[in-house]
Amino acid sequence: MIVMKFGGTSVKDAEAIKRTVNIVKNRQSSSFVILSALSGVTDNLIEICNYLENRKPQDAERILEHIRSRHVKLSDELGVASVCTSYINAICDELLRVIFALDVIGEISAKSKDMIFATGELLSSFIVAEYAKSQIDSLVFVDTRNLICTDSNFNCAEVDINNSKSKIFDFLTEYGKDYDVFVAGGFIAADHSGSTTTLGRGGSDYSAAIIAECINADRLEIWTDVDGILTSDPRLIENAMLLKEISYAEAAELSFFGAKVLHPKTIHPAVEANIPVYVLNSYKPDGKGTLISNNSPYSKMIKAIAFRRNITIINISSNRMLGAYGFLAKVFDVFLMNETSVDLVTTSEVSISLTIDDDSNLSNIINDLSTFATIDVWRNKAIISVVGEGIRETAGIAAKFFGALSGLNISMISMGASEVNLSIVLDESILESAVQLLHKEFFESSNLHDLFVKLNLERT
Repeated sequence: MIVMKFGGTSVKDAEAIKRTVNIVKNRQSSSFVILSALSGVTDNLIEICNYLENRKPQDAERILEHIRSRHVKLSDELGVASVCTSYINAICDELLRVIFALDVIGEISAKSKDMIFATGELLSSFIVAEYAKSQIDSLVFVDTRNLICTDSNFNCAEVDINNSKSKIFDFLTEYGKDYDVFVAGGFIAADHSGSTTTLGRGGSDYSAAIIAECINADRLEIWTDVDGILTSDPRLIENAMLLKEISYAEAAELSFFGAKVLHPKTIHPAVEANIPVYVLNSYKPDGKGTLISNNSPYSKMIKAIAFRRNITIINISSNRMLGAYGFLAKVFDVFLMNETSVDLVTTSEVSISLTIDDDSNLSNIINDLSTFATIDVWRNKAIISVVGEGIRETAGIAAKFFGALSGLNISMISMGASEVNLSIVLDESILESAVQLLHKEFFESSNLHDLFVKLNLERT
C-alpha cells in the first residue's frame, strides 16, 4: 500500500481535483490519499479566529459564508453537489454556531481554534472523495480523527503513535477487505477524549507520514506544485535545478532552514519506518520528482541552498560565563519559559549569540535575560544554509562558500553542529544577492556539465 498526500494547490479548483483524482486512479495500487484544505482556506479560517479575537463576529460570519459558497460551487462544478451540499452546510452551520458561542463567551481558546481550523480539510477531503467515487471503484472517505490519536496540545498536537497504529489497524481490519482507496483530510486528528486537534500549520505532510509509518507503506508520495526538491528557491534562482535523490538528513535540514516543499516534521516517521519518500508535481504527473531515502547517493558536496527571512539575533554577554557552569542552562530556561525556539547558537568565553524566527515574546525574553546579562538585539536578519552530507569534513567547501560571499558582511556563522549543514546569518537586505552568488559558485560554474553527470541533476 502507498500513501499519497496532495497539497492545497493540487485541490485548489475543479480542474486541479480532476487531475489529482486521475493521478490516484493511474497508480492502480491500494492507497491512502491525504488531502490539504483548498488553497487559501486555512488562511480564511485563521481570519475567522482573528476577527473573533477582535470581537468582530459579523466579519467572521462573512468569511464563513465565502468558504461555504466556494465549496458548494466547487462541488457543483465536479457534478457532486447533490451529495455534498448537505455535508458542506452541516459543517458550516456547526462552525456558525461555534462563532456565535465564542462571541458570547468573548474569548477563543486553542481548543476552539482547532475546531475551526479542521473545517478546511474536512470539506476538501469529502468533496474530493465523492468526486473520486465516480472515477475509482472501491473508494471510501474516512475522517482522519478516527485514525490519528494525539495529546491535547491544541494547535500543535503530538501524535500518540502506538494508539494511532492500533486505530488504523482496527480500521483496515474492518474496511480493508472492501475498499482499496481511502481518502482523508490531513492536518487534523483527535485527542484521547475525542476532541479535535491539529498537527500545526503544514501538518498534512505529517499526517501522511504518520499513516505511512503506521501501515508500513511501500512509499510515501508528497504531491505539490513544484517538480521536487530544487537546488534553491526558483523565485530567486532562475537556473534552479531538480535534485533526483537526497537523504533523510539532508531533506530534514532543508525543510527546517526554509525549503517549503516539505513540512519539517514529515521526515521523522518515514525515517522510523525506512519508507522512501517521493516529492512530485501534480501538474506534471509523469515527472520523476525527488526521492528521499536513508542514503545520500553523493556525499561531500553541496546539494542545495535554503534560507529563512525575518530572523532576529540576540547577543547575550556576561562575565559570569567565564569558567562558570550552568550559565547556558539558565539562558535556555528563559526561552523555555517564553515558549520560543532557538535556531542557531554560537558561543565565546563571555557571550552567546543565537537566532529566533518568532519574536512575539521578545520583550519578555529581553527582560528576563537582562537580569543576569547584557543584551543586544539585531532584527531584519536572514539565515542562509548550504546542505549536503559530509560537507563538514570536506576540504575546500568552506573556502568556496566564504569566497563567493567576499565583500558581504556576515553577522554570524554556524558550522560543525551538523555534518550536513553550514549556516550564516546576514542582513535580509542582501539575502537575495548572497543566495544568487552561492548558487552560481556551486551549481553554475564552468564544470556544470560534470556536476550534472555526478549529481544527476536536472533543469526544471
